[in-house]
Amino acid sequence: MMIGLLLLTTGCSQKSSFFSNDALEQSAVINTQKGQLYSSLEIKASIVSTYLNASKPQYKDSKTEMFLVSIFIDEDSSDPKKHGIYHKDYTLTLNGKKSIAIKKLDFEDDLIKIAPIRNRWSTYYLVEFEHQSDEKLLMSFKNDAYGEVVLEYSKGF
Repeated sequence: MMIGLLLLTTGCSQKSSFFSNDALEQSAVINTQKGQLYSSLEIKASIVSTYLNASKPQYKDSKTEMFLVSIFIDEDSSDPKKHGIYHKDYTLTLNGKKSIAIKKLDFEDDLIKIAPIRNRWSTYYLVEFEHQSDEKLLMSFKNDAYGEVVLEYSKGF
């Protein structure tokens, strides 16, 4: 009986590692959106994007809108020039405008470590868009056959 009570009270007093106390990680979670494109019930493409200007101090005063973007496309090209964000059948825009710079990231890159959702099947990019004066940012990931998903961000966070 005493051992059971000791185990019960010890288990309840330990900190849970499920929720992070790290402010940077919490900010990344708040500023991350996920979307998927489907054909019937099958996922054809997936995007996860984190708005860095609101998540990381070094991007807060950036003159451009910066995002960490991961993309998975089913049956994607093996050619790096046509893979992921460069796939000819998919477009990525912010408030209707295409990106001004894209940098492919290695999975071990420090920036990827803040991403709340990580997997080795996706390809990761640092994507830069022109500065937007709107407080609301709408990122569109679109394919003519599978539709469009719109991820919404606020500069206020």
